[in-house]
Amino acid sequence: MNICKKIGSIALMLTISTAALMGCTSADKTSAQETVTAFLDIVKSGTNENIEQYATEEVTSGEFVKTFDSEYLIEQLKNSFETAEIDSETNDKLNVFYDRISGMVSSYEITKVSIEKKNTATAIVKINTEFPVNIFGSEETSNRVKEAAEKYHQEHDKEISKLYEEVGEEEAQAQLYPVRVKIALDTYSQIIDESKPETYAIVLSLEKNTETDSWYVTGIDSFDSSVNGKTETATDTAVSVDATDTDASVDATDTDASVEGDSEQ
Repeated sequence: MNICKKIGSIALMLTISTAALMGCTSADKTSAQETVTAFLDIVKSGTNENIEQYATEEVTSGEFVKTFDSEYLIEQLKNSFETAEIDSETNDKLNVFYDRISGMVSSYEITKVSIEKKNTATAIVKINTEFPVNIFGSEETSNRVKEAAEKYHQEHDKEISKLYEEVGEEEAQAQLYPVRVKIALDTYSQIIDESKPETYAIVLSLEKNTETDSWYVTGIDSFDSSVNGKTETATDTAVSVDATDTDASVDATDTDASVEGDSEQ
């Protein structure tokens, strides 16, 4: 009888221990998913406000966050423009473009959250965007902007040459600058209009801070383009990027050689 009781007690203890362990894992999984949700909600919002509460500095200052941070993209865009020389019409175009960038991420889906070894987890996520993120800073886009500028120059060659003759090179460039900005914005808008929504598959790595009992996103392990359920070759997934890098911005100076007239004509 005593042996039976002991066996029964051991079995009960094992059951309790297993339940407790599963309960802990379940709680961790829920907590990790909450962190991922909060992190992605901020990314979807087009800002990075309070994102440091859910991710490490390496992630928050990295390429992934900046790719979807419309405030960062807008700031880079502003830095590339001589805003003092932009008229109200061009400024209105800029504001419309800013709003469009802010709505880049349409939705996301957390497909799986897994607790790995102790205090680590991974989350597989799909991010749906209104247009491909590689529009910004791509060689194709830069070429389209230059082509549009060259076309404008050809269609207004006589007017541009006359302007240079009448007001001089410096003033002519100042007057043509808003035109260059509009060409860049119109080209970007046209490319976005022609684009289709895109889905990106990413894998987030998370770690648990045992002191605060909180989870943090510590890495973006992949950033793959997923089309029709098939994942294409991964693009660069570096989580850190030089803050001075302005590749993601619209560079209005790309149109310099094409819009400026020849003062010697």
